[in-house]
Amino acid sequence: MKKVGKMLPGLLARDWKPGRAAFAGLIATLIYSIAMESDKFLIGNRFSDVRFLEGMLAGEKRSKRITALAWLLHLLNGVALAELYAAVVKRFLPGPAWLRGTIFGEAFVFAIWWITPLADKYHPLIRNGEMPHLFRWRSFWQNMLRHASYGLALGFLYPNSDKRGK
Repeated sequence: MKKVGKMLPGLLARDWKPGRAAFAGLIATLIYSIAMESDKFLIGNRFSDVRFLEGMLAGEKRSKRITALAWLLHLLNGVALAELYAAVVKRFLPGPAWLRGTIFGEAFVFAIWWITPLADKYHPLIRNGEMPHLFRWRSFWQNMLRHASYGLALGFLYPNSDKRGK
C-alpha cells in the first residue's frame, strides 16, 4: 500500500486544480449534452447517452426518478473524465489547451469503441429497437462530434497553467 501512495504524487500533475477541473467538466458536459440533443435531429440518429444510462439502470422501464439519475450519472461521468484529463492526461498531450482537450475527447471514443458490439448485443433498449445500434459508422461519427465538443470546451475551460499555452 505504501508503494501505491508513493507512486501517486508522480502520476498526478502538480498544477492539477480539482475544483476548476470539476467546473470545466460540468460545463463541457452541458455543451456535450446540447450537441447530443441537437445532433439527434440533425443527423437523424436518435442515440442518447442519457437514455442509454436509463436502459442500463432500469431496462425498458421509464420514470422521472430514473431519468434524473441517468442525467446525474451523465454529468458526473463528464466531471470524472475532466478530473482524469486535468490530473493525469493533459500534460502528455501536444499543442495548445484547446487541441489537448479535443484530442482527449476523441481518444475517449477510440478507447471505448471496442465495447460497442457488446452494447448492441446486450443493452435492452438497443435489443428492442428503441435505440439505434452503436457499432455503426453513423453512431461512431456522431460520438466523435459530441466528444469533440466536450474536449474543445474542456480545453478552453481548463487551460494550460503557463501563459504561453504550451
